[in-house]
Amino acid sequence: MKLKHLKLYESFLNEGQDGYGRDYYVKEKDGKVVKYFFKIKGEEEDLAFVLSLGKLSRSVTVESAENSYAVLNIEPIKENVLDDYLVKETDYKSRQDEVFPVQESEFIRMYDIVGEAINDYLQNNPKVSTIYDEMPLNLEMEMKDYTNNVKNLIDTWSNNKWGIQEGSADRTLIYNRRDHE
Repeated sequence: MKLKHLKLYESFLNEGQDGYGRDYYVKEKDGKVVKYFFKIKGEEEDLAFVLSLGKLSRSVTVESAENSYAVLNIEPIKENVLDDYLVKETDYKSRQDEVFPVQESEFIRMYDIVGEAINDYLQNNPKVSTIYDEMPLNLEMEMKDYTNNVKNLIDTWSNNKWGIQEGSADRTLIYNRRDHE
């Protein structure tokens, strides 16, 4: 019996898989920001992140209607701190200004979950037509490489309904909903 419970517990932990538990992420609304907590299997160790989608930008002043845009940010979080925060409801210190390295394979896995989170956000905010991507501000990755990766990956979550362009601020991109389907 104990082994059976242990197996179930391990499948809940989703060991060796990306996401959190049996889902891609744990979602939490915090005012005008929705936070998505998740883990991925890294090259050397598991990595944990807090993805934020909301109205708060660190690099641009947005002058459009609040329901028409979102801002995308990501920050690292230690795996044990993430678990403590989600399970024991302890606090965590934001690392939103921290720049962190990510390998290309890790980025691809991370962006897969980012896409799932964007889709979730858009289902709850259908009038959003512009997303300001500020994730590169935190990633130790060449902007050219980031842009190329996003161009290759954006269709996996957007079904060809979104396009990208350079942002007005350094190290940012803008995703725009296409008028045609």
